[in-house]
Amino acid sequence: MSVQTQTLSDIACTVPGATDLFNDYNLDFFLNGKQQLKVALANAKIDKAAFLFKLTNLEQAESKSHFNWQTQSPIKLVAHIIDNFHEKHRIQFRQLLHLCKVVQEKNPHKEYFPQHLESHLSQMRYELEEHMMKEEAILFPMIMKGFYPSGPISVMEAEHLEHAAALDKLSELTQQFTPPADADDNWRLLYTQTKQLYNDLKEHIHLENNILFSQR
Repeated sequence: MSVQTQTLSDIACTVPGATDLFNDYNLDFFLNGKQQLKVALANAKIDKAAFLFKLTNLEQAESKSHFNWQTQSPIKLVAHIIDNFHEKHRIQFRQLLHLCKVVQEKNPHKEYFPQHLESHLSQMRYELEEHMMKEEAILFPMIMKGFYPSGPISVMEAEHLEHAAALDKLSELTQQFTPPADADDNWRLLYTQTKQLYNDLKEHIHLENNILFSQR
Protein backbone atom coordinates (compact mmCIF):
# COMPACT_ATOMS: atom_id res chain seq x y z
CA MET A 1 0.00 0.00 0.00
CA SER A 2 1.29 3.44 -0.92
CA VAL A 3 1.95 5.66 2.07
CA GLN A 4 -0.20 8.33 0.42
CA THR A 5 -3.30 6.14 0.70
CA GLN A 6 -2.65 5.33 4.36
CA THR A 7 -4.50 7.27 7.02
CA LEU A 8 -2.80 9.83 9.21
CA SER A 9 -3.51 7.74 12.29
CA ASP A 10 -1.91 4.61 10.77
CA ILE A 11 1.19 6.57 9.83
CA ALA A 12 1.31 8.16 13.28
CA CYS A 13 1.24 4.69 14.83
CA THR A 14 3.79 3.01 12.58
CA VAL A 15 6.36 5.63 11.56
CA PRO A 16 8.73 6.90 14.28
CA GLY A 17 8.67 10.69 14.40
CA ALA A 18 5.61 11.04 12.17
CA THR A 19 3.58 12.91 14.79
CA ASP A 20 6.33 15.54 15.08
CA LEU A 21 6.32 15.91 11.30
CA PHE A 22 2.54 16.24 11.28
CA ASN A 23 2.80 18.93 13.96
CA ASP A 24 5.41 20.81 11.91
CA TYR A 25 2.97 20.94 9.00
CA ASN A 26 -0.16 21.46 11.13
CA LEU A 27 -1.72 18.23 9.89
CA ASP A 28 -4.53 17.14 12.19
CA PHE A 29 -3.73 13.50 12.92
CA PHE A 30 -5.48 13.43 16.30
CA LEU A 31 -9.02 14.55 15.42
CA ASN A 32 -9.02 13.69 11.71
CA GLY A 33 -6.77 10.65 11.84
CA LYS A 34 -8.95 8.62 9.45
CA GLN A 35 -8.12 10.99 6.59
CA GLN A 36 -5.81 9.65 3.89
CA LEU A 37 -2.42 11.34 3.71
CA LYS A 38 -2.88 12.41 0.08
CA VAL A 39 -6.19 14.09 0.92
CA ALA A 40 -4.72 15.85 3.97
CA LEU A 41 -1.76 17.15 1.94
CA ALA A 42 -4.04 18.41 -0.82
CA ASN A 43 -6.42 20.12 1.58
CA ALA A 44 -3.55 21.82 3.42
CA LYS A 45 -1.85 22.80 0.13
CA ILE A 46 1.44 21.33 1.29
CA ASP A 47 4.39 20.67 -1.02
CA LYS A 48 3.80 16.94 -1.41
CA ALA A 49 7.27 16.08 -2.70
CA ALA A 50 9.04 17.83 0.19
CA PHE A 51 6.76 16.27 2.77
CA LEU A 52 7.06 12.75 1.37
CA PHE A 53 10.85 13.10 1.25
CA LYS A 54 10.89 13.84 4.99
CA LEU A 55 8.42 11.06 5.73
CA THR A 56 10.48 8.56 3.73
CA ASN A 57 13.57 9.50 5.74
CA LEU A 58 11.63 8.80 8.94
CA GLU A 59 10.44 5.44 7.61
CA GLN A 60 14.01 4.43 6.81
CA ALA A 61 15.41 5.52 10.16
CA GLU A 62 15.54 2.99 12.95
CA SER A 63 13.93 3.76 16.29
CA LYS A 64 14.07 1.20 19.05
CA SER A 65 11.93 3.42 21.26
CA HIS A 66 8.98 3.57 18.84
CA PHE A 67 6.02 1.43 19.83
CA ASN A 68 3.01 0.64 17.67
CA TRP A 69 0.03 0.74 20.03
CA GLN A 70 -2.27 -0.65 17.35
CA THR A 71 -0.78 -4.08 18.07
CA GLN A 72 -1.24 -3.94 21.85
CA SER A 73 -4.16 -4.85 24.10
CA PRO A 74 -6.54 -2.19 25.39
CA ILE A 75 -5.36 -2.96 28.93
CA LYS A 76 -1.76 -2.08 28.04
CA LEU A 77 -2.83 1.02 26.14
CA VAL A 78 -4.98 2.29 29.02
CA ALA A 79 -2.07 1.82 31.43
CA HIS A 80 0.21 3.66 29.03
CA ILE A 81 -2.20 6.58 28.68
CA ILE A 82 -2.60 6.98 32.44
CA ASP A 83 1.09 6.63 33.27
CA ASN A 84 2.53 8.63 30.37
CA PHE A 85 -0.13 11.24 29.68
CA HIS A 86 -2.58 11.70 32.54
CA GLU A 87 0.10 11.88 35.20
CA LYS A 88 2.42 13.83 32.94
CA HIS A 89 -0.22 16.46 32.17
CA ARG A 90 -0.83 16.99 35.89
CA ILE A 91 2.85 17.71 36.40
CA GLN A 92 3.04 19.88 33.28
CA PHE A 93 0.23 22.17 34.37
CA ARG A 94 1.74 22.64 37.83
CA GLN A 95 5.05 23.62 36.28
CA LEU A 96 3.55 25.89 33.64
CA LEU A 97 1.37 27.82 36.08
CA HIS A 98 4.36 28.26 38.39
CA LEU A 99 6.45 29.59 35.49
CA CYS A 100 3.66 31.99 34.52
CA LYS A 101 3.83 33.54 37.97
CA VAL A 102 7.64 33.70 37.93
CA VAL A 103 7.73 35.44 34.56
CA GLN A 104 5.05 37.95 35.51
CA GLU A 105 6.75 38.78 38.80
CA LYS A 106 10.37 38.96 37.71
CA ASN A 107 10.57 39.75 34.00
CA PRO A 108 11.40 43.42 33.29
CA HIS A 109 9.24 43.30 30.16
CA LYS A 110 6.26 41.60 31.76
CA GLU A 111 3.90 44.11 30.16
CA TYR A 112 4.38 42.12 26.94
CA PHE A 113 3.42 38.85 28.59
CA PRO A 114 0.17 37.38 27.18
CA GLN A 115 -2.53 38.78 29.42
CA HIS A 116 -4.75 35.70 29.46
CA LEU A 117 -2.17 32.92 29.27
CA GLU A 118 -2.24 32.02 32.96
CA SER A 119 -6.04 32.01 33.14
CA HIS A 120 -6.26 29.96 29.96
CA LEU A 121 -3.84 27.38 31.33
CA SER A 122 -5.81 27.27 34.58
CA GLN A 123 -9.05 26.64 32.69
CA MET A 124 -7.39 23.98 30.55
CA ARG A 125 -6.07 22.30 33.66
CA TYR A 126 -9.49 22.23 35.30
CA GLU A 127 -11.28 20.89 32.22
CA LEU A 128 -8.64 18.28 31.44
CA GLU A 129 -8.53 17.08 35.04
CA GLU A 130 -12.30 16.60 35.04
CA HIS A 131 -12.01 14.73 31.76
CA MET A 132 -9.20 12.45 32.95
CA MET A 133 -10.95 11.68 36.22
CA LYS A 134 -14.06 10.53 34.34
CA GLU A 135 -11.93 8.28 32.17
CA GLU A 136 -10.05 6.81 35.11
CA ALA A 137 -13.13 6.28 37.29
CA ILE A 138 -15.73 5.20 34.72
CA LEU A 139 -14.67 4.63 31.12
CA PHE A 140 -11.28 2.98 31.38
CA PRO A 141 -12.37 0.31 33.91
CA MET A 142 -15.21 -0.63 31.55
CA ILE A 143 -12.88 -0.82 28.54
CA MET A 144 -10.43 -2.97 30.48
CA LYS A 145 -13.29 -5.42 31.08
CA GLY A 146 -14.07 -5.53 27.36
CA PHE A 147 -16.99 -3.08 27.30
CA TYR A 148 -17.05 -0.07 24.96
CA PRO A 149 -20.04 2.06 26.01
CA SER A 150 -20.96 4.34 23.13
CA GLY A 151 -22.43 7.06 25.36
CA PRO A 152 -19.39 7.75 27.55
CA ILE A 153 -17.04 7.38 24.57
CA SER A 154 -19.04 9.95 22.60
CA VAL A 155 -18.83 12.34 25.55
CA MET A 156 -15.05 11.93 25.72
CA GLU A 157 -14.71 12.49 21.97
CA ALA A 158 -16.79 15.66 22.21
CA GLU A 159 -14.58 16.89 25.03
CA HIS A 160 -11.53 16.15 22.89
CA LEU A 161 -12.87 18.69 20.40
CA GLU A 162 -12.96 21.24 23.22
CA HIS A 163 -9.40 20.37 24.22
CA ALA A 164 -8.29 20.84 20.61
CA ALA A 165 -9.85 24.30 20.51
CA ALA A 166 -8.05 25.13 23.76
CA LEU A 167 -4.77 24.03 22.19
CA ASP A 168 -5.39 26.32 19.22
CA LYS A 169 -5.96 29.18 21.64
CA LEU A 170 -2.79 28.29 23.53
CA SER A 171 -0.77 28.48 20.33
CA GLU A 172 -2.39 31.81 19.46
CA LEU A 173 -1.69 33.35 22.87
CA THR A 174 2.00 32.42 22.71
CA GLN A 175 2.52 33.46 19.09
CA GLN A 176 3.04 29.81 18.17
CA PHE A 177 5.26 29.37 21.24
CA THR A 178 7.66 32.09 20.15
CA PRO A 179 8.94 34.27 23.01
CA PRO A 180 10.05 37.87 22.45
CA ALA A 181 13.66 38.34 21.39
CA ASP A 182 14.57 39.83 24.77
CA ALA A 183 12.67 37.24 26.85
CA ASP A 184 14.55 35.86 29.85
CA ASP A 185 15.31 32.19 30.48
CA ASN A 186 12.13 31.60 32.49
CA TRP A 187 9.95 32.98 29.71
CA ARG A 188 11.74 30.83 27.11
CA LEU A 189 11.39 27.77 29.33
CA LEU A 190 7.69 28.49 29.79
CA TYR A 191 7.10 28.54 26.04
CA THR A 192 9.24 25.45 25.44
CA GLN A 193 7.27 23.50 28.03
CA THR A 194 3.97 24.88 26.76
CA LYS A 195 4.79 23.60 23.28
CA GLN A 196 5.62 20.22 24.82
CA LEU A 197 2.20 20.13 26.48
CA TYR A 198 0.64 21.07 23.14
CA ASN A 199 2.34 18.16 21.37
CA ASP A 200 1.77 15.69 24.21
CA LEU A 201 -1.94 16.38 24.47
CA LYS A 202 -2.37 15.91 20.72
CA GLU A 203 -0.57 12.57 20.97
CA HIS A 204 -2.79 11.65 23.95
CA ILE A 205 -5.99 12.41 22.04
CA HIS A 206 -4.70 10.51 19.01
CA LEU A 207 -4.16 7.34 21.07
CA GLU A 208 -7.67 7.51 22.46
CA ASN A 209 -9.64 8.60 19.38
CA ASN A 210 -7.81 6.61 16.74
CA ILE A 211 -6.82 3.46 18.62
CA LEU A 212 -8.52 2.88 21.97
CA PHE A 213 -12.01 4.12 21.10
CA SER A 214 -11.90 2.72 17.55
CA GLN A 215 -12.06 -0.82 18.94
CA ARG A 216 -15.71 -0.44 19.96
